[in-house]
Amino acid sequence: MIKSYRVTPKNSKWIIQKIDDRSTVKVDGSPFKLKSDAENACWKLHNPGAAEVKSSMTFVEAFKKFAELKAALKNDKNRITQHSVQRYMTTYNLRIVPYMDKQVLLSDFKLGNMEAFLKKAYDDGTCFKTLRNAVKDIKHFLNQANLRSWSPCMDMTTFKIYDYAYVIPNDDALIVKKPTHVLSQEVCFKLIMNAYTHWKNSHNLDRDAAMRFAIFSLMFMFGLRPSEMQGLKRSSIDLEARTLKVEGVYIQSEGGYLNRLKNQGSRRTLNLDDDNIRFFKMWFYYLDGLEKDNPYILPAIRLNGPASYKYINCQVWRGYAEEGLGDCTFKRDGHVVINSSPLKGNPMRSFRHRFCTKLLKALRDQDMDQNEIKSQAGHVKFTTTSEIYGNHLVDCRKNDIMINIIRKAIGITSLYLLYFYKLEHHCS
Repeated sequence: MIKSYRVTPKNSKWIIQKIDDRSTVKVDGSPFKLKSDAENACWKLHNPGAAEVKSSMTFVEAFKKFAELKAALKNDKNRITQHSVQRYMTTYNLRIVPYMDKQVLLSDFKLGNMEAFLKKAYDDGTCFKTLRNAVKDIKHFLNQANLRSWSPCMDMTTFKIYDYAYVIPNDDALIVKKPTHVLSQEVCFKLIMNAYTHWKNSHNLDRDAAMRFAIFSLMFMFGLRPSEMQGLKRSSIDLEARTLKVEGVYIQSEGGYLNRLKNQGSRRTLNLDDDNIRFFKMWFYYLDGLEKDNPYILPAIRLNGPASYKYINCQVWRGYAEEGLGDCTFKRDGHVVINSSPLKGNPMRSFRHRFCTKLLKALRDQDMDQNEIKSQAGHVKFTTTSEIYGNHLVDCRKNDIMINIIRKAIGITSLYLLYFYKLEHHCS
């Protein structure tokens, strides 16, 4: 279905616009005080004649309508992702339909219905983490139902799955989210140096090694998310102004480049020092001879776009495998099978976690304040940085910054003096 309308803020309220010409659509109640009311009205415009969520519906019917609402509201102008749309439909198809009482009305939904759902799903072998995610989706749905005045249904604010001991496994590893492994300075240095050495020993012909070098360097220098790295363009780097702007992401499943980010805090401008400048000059010099017309910092091999997430993930794991951090099987289609690895959680986040941990160390040393910390990390609130990344202990000496590693990696050895003489000649 083509999305013709969107919800947008105006004067501390919410209005509905046509996507093509940004003209305001006049509907009853507009402008809305609540974003949820505006979204509900927008959904009605996209679904004329369709039944909205009502208290007279069964819980199962209402949840399906809610999932459809998410899908209808998704467009390239808002932050509803394809993952979010798929998640609610998956919860509906695999959890709600098999285990929820199909007769109970939304308006009659009570604590007992939730407990019955939980027990039925558990008895059928649903694991704890899956149950926890389903409960999270149901809580969100019921809270939205109350906000949108669909139904005066059960308040789920105080419902906690941890109050039901029988669903909680004895093994803590099956309960808590795997902590992200934060790499040491020595490992980071080796990963960057190994990639650089392979690249230079190939006389610039090993494109994969060059990309690994750039990927590891960007993650460590700036703590970028993978989608932010993919969306990074040469125009995002201003060598004269000495800035790097994070202003978009690249998500293939969402249609490619998006002029939106994870949150408002993610749109940020980072200052570049002399060594950051040196790195980008070197990388631009390499790109000029490789993919001159491709605007992205990490260009794809064949298409005029960025390297895919699969490719970046593959190169990261190749670097990890060389350091003994993973026993991996690399498929011809670019897929990576992780046979075993000491890394926990998402290894792609290891560099970002280290970056944010170092920011928090700077706060403790009174070198940065909370606003600077959250801005550098790309968060709306400082508490996000402190709560997610504040539980790591790493060797964050004041001078332990990526640029010192980069400096060592890119030319302080006599082996590469000639190359860097040429580089400085062309890029100074």
